[in-house]
Amino acid sequence: MRSVYKLAALLPASLMLLAGCAKTDENIQFVRLKETTYSFLYKDNEPQTVAIEASGQWQAEASVSWIEIVEQTADGVVINVQDNIDATEVREGLLTITCGQAVETVYVYQFGNSYSQWTYRYPNQFDMGAVVSPNGRYIAGQIPYLLEDESWATKVIFIDTETGEWNEIAEVPKTLFAIQKPYAITDQGVAFFSDANGGGCAMVDIDGNIGKVEVVDGFELGGEVQCVSADGRLWAGWMLDKSLALGGRYTPTLWTDGVPEVLPIPELNYRNEPYKSGVMVRGMSHDGSVLYGSTWCDNDQGMVYWKKDASGKYQVDYVARDRIEEVEETVNGMTIKTVQVDGMTVTAQLTNISPNGKYIAGTYREENGSGNWKQYPGFFNTETGELTTFPDHEGGGATATDDGIGFVTNGTFLPTSGSVVDIENGVMLGSVNDWVLENYGMQINYGYITYVCPNGTLKAMSIEANAATPRTVTWVISPAPAND
Repeated sequence: MRSVYKLAALLPASLMLLAGCAKTDENIQFVRLKETTYSFLYKDNEPQTVAIEASGQWQAEASVSWIEIVEQTADGVVINVQDNIDATEVREGLLTITCGQAVETVYVYQFGNSYSQWTYRYPNQFDMGAVVSPNGRYIAGQIPYLLEDESWATKVIFIDTETGEWNEIAEVPKTLFAIQKPYAITDQGVAFFSDANGGGCAMVDIDGNIGKVEVVDGFELGGEVQCVSADGRLWAGWMLDKSLALGGRYTPTLWTDGVPEVLPIPELNYRNEPYKSGVMVRGMSHDGSVLYGSTWCDNDQGMVYWKKDASGKYQVDYVARDRIEEVEETVNGMTIKTVQVDGMTVTAQLTNISPNGKYIAGTYREENGSGNWKQYPGFFNTETGELTTFPDHEGGGATATDDGIGFVTNGTFLPTSGSVVDIENGVMLGSVNDWVLENYGMQINYGYITYVCPNGTLKAMSIEANAATPRTVTWVISPAPAND
């Protein structure tokens, strides 16, 4: 089964099927779908089953005539599509599932005859987005659900991009681990999620084993793994010894085969002052030779990077930190001394580094007093120490490829689209939409790219602005499974 990204508004409904399921509670109406997107090739497709759970009698209604409702089953509805042999573009339709006042939408796509090389997935049912393994083998996320005793649990899902299978790895009661945001997943099938029960990371593997990340004695609030190496042996993030309110400090950490060690940090923080909250690791190259992260003191978020020297030890420095100046300002009649810095910053982005570690993307910030600044995309070459910026572009650097293609966000607050740049030549190449069309043959409406794996697997983000509360959703393009 393959799933794809929502592309556009569709035609009115034309087909309907009435079905039923056991009614569980007259006061609760719901529809639950295992997947919300299904895709088909231009010809010779096998029917696919849309798995449905609902609180009572439900209806399935197709928006276009080429979507065929084949039959009703106990678990859902079986659909197929008519052949579209001469088409070169993707076409799209909707399947709307209604149970009383509860409505869920299934997006159905059929590729044209040039689209079979790639699969487009839009797993928007994941509660807090998705993560992709370094080489694109797995996609992971979680879905919360209510148990019969009215307590909450979490379904941890792995999508195997080589087979197209959607695998429910574990059902985790929130009393055990309050699994929330996914941070990373290895190509060997180990995923890391934030755990709201006391902090730290919950670790779930492909066999359904669940545990916590080991920490050094004295760091009782747990370790947060943010990134992993391609071979799965190295993980990096931070440990926290106690809460920040009690004087705790983030400590950058590298785990090798699960064993943690503390990484070095610059002597002073981004503003050449003593640390207040410490330093975090956010991302790493595939071989773990280059890592990046940030200070975390008030609004600093100064970008830090670690690089192995000839002896194999990590050396640490700030990324392109330029002007550091103490200035006096008059605010409400009072003279206030502040330290202003121009340099590269990063917040919670986990995939800003190219796979081989040559480029690190971030946001270059020029501070001009009273908490004001100008910021724009920047790309740092870890081999030469050179920084390329795009001062005329409002946004930030999101990620880069090893051969110097950079991706930036358009806008700094809830960006909904992105652009592509040539880093070494400092040239804007155009929109993400045009780049995806040229390189993947797919039309998309919006989104900004956050990572490109060596095999071409592309991870991107979109804002679902039409939701009751706008939220960030991950979408992924990856090589089509061999059996497609």
